[in-house]
Amino acid sequence: MKFVITEKEITSELPYGTLNISSEEEEGFRPFQLLVSAVAGCSGLVFRRILMKQRLDIEYFTIEAKVERNEKEASRIEKIDLIFSIKGNDLDERKLERNLSITRKHCSMVRSVEDSIEITERLKIIE
Repeated sequence: MKFVITEKEITSELPYGTLNISSEEEEGFRPFQLLVSAVAGCSGLVFRRILMKQRLDIEYFTIEAKVERNEKEASRIEKIDLIFSIKGNDLDERKLERNLSITRKHCSMVRSVEDSIEITERLKIIE
């Protein structure tokens, strides 16, 4: 990956398109947003893959990420709380919780930061 640095932003040409990174939201994605997105996105993709392999009937699936930052330490991300909301037919909460723990073990982004950022996962089944 190559990054080009200008006065207002950093850009990288990736196979999907141009990635713009900036400290200003009007100019690009903020670095903390990318980090949180990588953790949530990886977790979501792994969890979805597990659910698809089990042929579960999922109607709705979202992840909300709540982030705690420490302003005294350069706005360091200290905690990411991932809330997985799922709606579907005949969902077994214990089985979904077990799948979520498997997800954590197979998500490379969570594994990469788990020693420096507290990451929690919660399941919310929507009726």
